[in-house]
Amino acid sequence: MIAVPAGIIAALRRNSALDRILMTLAISGVAIPSFVLGILLILIFAVILHWLPAGGYIPFSKSPGAHFKTMVMPAFSLGFASSALLARIVRSSMLDVLREDYVRTAYAKGLRTQAVVLRHALRNALIPIITVVGISLGGLLGGAVVTETVFNLPGMGQLVVQSVLRRDFPVIQGAVMVTATIYLLVNLVVDVLYVYLDPRIRYGND
Repeated sequence: MIAVPAGIIAALRRNSALDRILMTLAISGVAIPSFVLGILLILIFAVILHWLPAGGYIPFSKSPGAHFKTMVMPAFSLGFASSALLARIVRSSMLDVLREDYVRTAYAKGLRTQAVVLRHALRNALIPIITVVGISLGGLLGGAVVTETVFNLPGMGQLVVQSVLRRDFPVIQGAVMVTATIYLLVNLVVDVLYVYLDPRIRYGND
């Protein structure tokens, strides 16, 4: 929701002030670790401004508003780095596609910019994008361990940390198996999407 629009806008406004601002934010997101960003968010929005709670978890069924407040900072600190990396990939991939002849032909036919970008350019730029999404899932799962610890959230990351401290090896093994299974399933979905996005890709023998 953040990275793809930001990358498309940066590609369409190449070398503009908006492009430089978006890519500066993207570089910052890649450079700042999630736990450092989480501590900075707690310091600013919880300690100084008192806008959001510093940690804890309230179920959505109990209070949707309070649930949203407790999840804003963890979600942002966990997703910012992945969004920043993906935005740079989207920009680079879109710049390559926008130079292709079929994109210039689409403009020459009188199609609107929105139609050219979404129907022609973006679809052909999605191969490297979904590849990065599949790979970054491992980083998200790994980063959740630190993020849940910083914000004191009940989740698989917090469970792994507590199990390591208690030397509860069966729970650790189960968490690793679940993480590996999710990782494999996501990469399987990515491989299947390759065929859907690019009909030239085929698996197996013809």
